[in-house]
Amino acid sequence: MSSVARSASTRPSRGLWRYALWIVLALAAIVALRKGESDYEQRDAPLLQSGAPQTRALGRNFAVQTGSIKTARAYLLKGDFSQPQDHVLRSPGVWLSVLAEVEALQAPGYVTAQLRTLDGLVYVASNKERPKLPGINLSERELAPGLPEKGAWFFEVPADKLQGAHLQVYWGLLLPDGGDSLVDIDLKIDPARERKLTADTVPVLDLRM
Repeated sequence: MSSVARSASTRPSRGLWRYALWIVLALAAIVALRKGESDYEQRDAPLLQSGAPQTRALGRNFAVQTGSIKTARAYLLKGDFSQPQDHVLRSPGVWLSVLAEVEALQAPGYVTAQLRTLDGLVYVASNKERPKLPGINLSERELAPGLPEKGAWFFEVPADKLQGAHLQVYWGLLLPDGGDSLVDIDLKIDPARERKLTADTVPVLDLRM
């Protein structure tokens, strides 16, 4: 075989090796990027801490203790300057109220609560206007360090989402910050308690003060 023929026969193999090398390098880069993204997600995720009903749980910069829970189809609210007449606040599902005491431990700020259902859906507590109950609704209530505040969080949830629900509490008004505390409290709603909550659901709960 001539040298020209040998040279021609080696070109495709060198091209294949070069192509394979680029594939290996690209795969290595993808793996490195994914590993970097995973590390970032871990750093950016809140620190999950377990709590229990009726027990004081400590987050990084707040404390929370939950009390009783109650369900209602609607709330009867007292009128005010914006809506003078007493009125009924309804929900397409049910209202779930969770009594709680919260305390800022280090600096002034806010504590937010959300409800995580058994299937992973998240329902953030209703804002301070729904229902509008100053001194009762804990949503968006500013806390001063060392001064515990009592009240309730109110959630609008489908009636069939109560079983297995967890209350999750965190510092701030937005989503929980990475590395900050996310206190997770199992509300202990098993099938029997769900049936009792459903049976005890008040058609219209009078919250007029």
